Amino acid sequence: MSLFVRLQRLVKSAVPDLRMDIMHTIAHRALIARGAEAWTSRLAGHVVQRYAMPGTGSGPPVLLLHGLNASVGTMAPLVPFLARVSKRVAVFDLPAHGRSQAPDGPPLSLIEYGEIAREAAEELAHETGDQIVLVGNSLGGALALYVAQKIPERIAGLVGLNPAGAPATEPAVAKLPKEFASEAEGADKMARLLFNKAPLAYWLIGRDVARGWSTPPVQKLLDDARAGTLAAQVSPMLAGVKARTLILWGAEDSMLPYASADEFRRLIANVQVEIVPDAGHVLQLELPLWTGKRVARFVREL
Repeated sequence: MSLFVRLQRLVKSAVPDLRMDIMHTIAHRALIARGAEAWTSRLAGHVVQRYAMPGTGSGPPVLLLHGLNASVGTMAPLVPFLARVSKRVAVFDLPAHGRSQAPDGPPLSLIEYGEIAREAAEELAHETGDQIVLVGNSLGGALALYVAQKIPERIAGLVGLNPAGAPATEPAVAKLPKEFASEAEGADKMARLLFNKAPLAYWLIGRDVARGWSTPPVQKLLDDARAGTLAAQVSPMLAGVKARTLILWGAEDSMLPYASADEFRRLIANVQVEIVPDAGHVLQLELPLWTGKRVARFVREL
């Protein structure tokens, strides 16, 4: 038995109950320590926590978009790789995620989140005077596709890491979590949905991850996915994506099976799809070194 497996079993046996706020604070401080500027501002009418840092490369600026029930911390592993090839790297927490405020009123829809991402992309392109690259995981991948077809003239390239939005099979829809018998069970089920091999750090916050999946902002989008609304919104967008696109998909993704990649391969004109073995839904956390290098190479080659 490997040391990793033994450590994982040791941590999992206790299933600690640290709050995700701790990880948000760690990511916040780590980004600032790397030279990032941190500020809050309104995007599409919503107050969000934002970060941006200068890069040392000559490639186009990059905007990172995190997934559902996630935060900038889940995209932070990509920052050092991209800062070496890009002029500027920006990232922000969606409303009701990370350090951003929850919206007034009902939970937001995909399109409402998309407009927030579009404004962030427009700002980054305007500030730098360049076309930009969008990199999004899961929900963030769907938002990247939304932005790319809304403002194609501003987008140099797009990377989708297991992007949401393709029509889901009934077995896949049935796996989308609604509630758990216990938080410990929820932590275990979410680990199996999100990862092929969950990082050890996940088990420190696994209970809070499970709690997050039962909140109204998360369940709103999951309900839309169950009803087919999400796919009905995303699929028509794909033909409008003109930028060079790279889709990376973990072969062991239990939440969005890699067969979903066929929809993106079929409808996006300039797309390359790569299936990544031994990886799940959150490539940048499970395989940070490989994913960082692959995404940086894509940006460098544009």
